Amino acid sequence: MALRSRYDPYREITSLREQMNRLWDFLRPAFGWRGGNWGEAFTPRVDIYQTEDEVIVTAEIPGLESKDDVEVTVTEDTITLRGEIKRDASYTQEGVYHAERYYGSFSRTFSLPAEVKPEEAQATYRNGVLEVRLPKTEAGRRRWVKVPIQ
Repeated sequence: MALRSRYDPYREITSLREQMNRLWDFLRPAFGWRGGNWGEAFTPRVDIYQTEDEVIVTAEIPGLESKDDVEVTVTEDTITLRGEIKRDASYTQEGVYHAERYYGSFSRTFSLPAEVKPEEAQATYRNGVLEVRLPKTEAGRRRWVKVPIQ
């Protein structure tokens, strides 16, 4: 039996953005740009999955100077990640020969696949990866009951 996943209205927009980025990467050399992503927005890559007892959110956010550069807010059914990847103060566009790293502010909000307890959320940041563990409420836990057939 297949479980129905929640509709994510941002999935199609994200797909379109990724297609436009690929097109831009293809066309950019024709205009003489040798750099990479000057001025493009940083968007952390995020995975959301669940176990029987919790929802786990992992986000690739390399380059944070400290854990204070990212903020995580959680409701019973959503999570928001906000932060900023800062450039070195000596970095200027005039001196750029090649640039591929992303910088800037980001904010992403996701619907969660189950109801969670926001007050019990725990987050860690190691090696460029943010992990948030969200315990499920009793209502958020799926119960399986085998129904006898008569």
